[in-house]
Amino acid sequence: MVIEKYNKNISIVRDDLFPFLGGGNKARKIIEISKDIVKKKRNAVVTTGGIQSNHCRVTALICAKNNWKCKLILHGNKEDFLEQKGNALIMRWCGVDIEFVDSSEIGSAMQKAMICFEKEGFIPYYLKGGGHNKAGVEAYIASIETLKSKIGSQNQPEYIFLASGTGSTQAGILLGLEKVGWSETKVYGISVSRRKKRGVNGIVEAINFVVNDFDNSKILFCDDYLFGGYGIFNNELEDFCYTVAKDKGILLDTYYTGKAFYGMQDIIRKNKITGSVLFWHTGGLLNIMA
Repeated sequence: MVIEKYNKNISIVRDDLFPFLGGGNKARKIIEISKDIVKKKRNAVVTTGGIQSNHCRVTALICAKNNWKCKLILHGNKEDFLEQKGNALIMRWCGVDIEFVDSSEIGSAMQKAMICFEKEGFIPYYLKGGGHNKAGVEAYIASIETLKSKIGSQNQPEYIFLASGTGSTQAGILLGLEKVGWSETKVYGISVSRRKKRGVNGIVEAINFVVNDFDNSKILFCDDYLFGGYGIFNNELEDFCYTVAKDKGILLDTYYTGKAFYGMQDIIRKNKITGSVLFWHTGGLLNIMA
């Protein structure tokens, strides 16, 4: 885990530099999830995401590495997927089975894929989008333990900001902080797609994969920086990401980390936050290359 100073009061956890499967929080999750797949003796995976999904990219790669069958249920434009690079290109290179459906049909398509694998003699693993399961949460509980061992107890951050999607990364960070005795650290999830009610529900669900007695009032989820929704952005956000790259040499993408970093700076300014701040860079660099 590499940690860099951004400004005098902001540190960064660089999961964009996580050294496996193209990096990012989804790579960290899928490594832990793959252990669960092996433990349960599965040999096929069914999962879902968008046409530039970091989660689907790492799932395709881990399945290729382990010679597991893989079915990706994607939502988005098929023609764009076939033309774009980044995560889409890697998914195509992995040779996995891909089906395109409307967002409302994802659940039924995943169930059909599970049944088809079973009929073919495989033992499939049902994996929610974003690596949203117990193993995915546990990956980030462990990451907080690693963080504490690297920076020491005396350097507990007062605030952590991150891009929050399905909620399992934020859930794991919250549970990890409780585990290491840093429960007073405030964790702001900046939504990249979901409105507050759905976003908080996803975090609660992920927490409940592991424990059932968490104080849900500690969940801070902000949906003020969606810029129109998942994968949508405007010139202001694009210029912001460009400026951070030019001035600080840190790459942010307009899907995830750009929204989170922009939101963090706005929240710090509006709330006059003066305590120690840590930004958890969850990756997404391949989205820049689409």
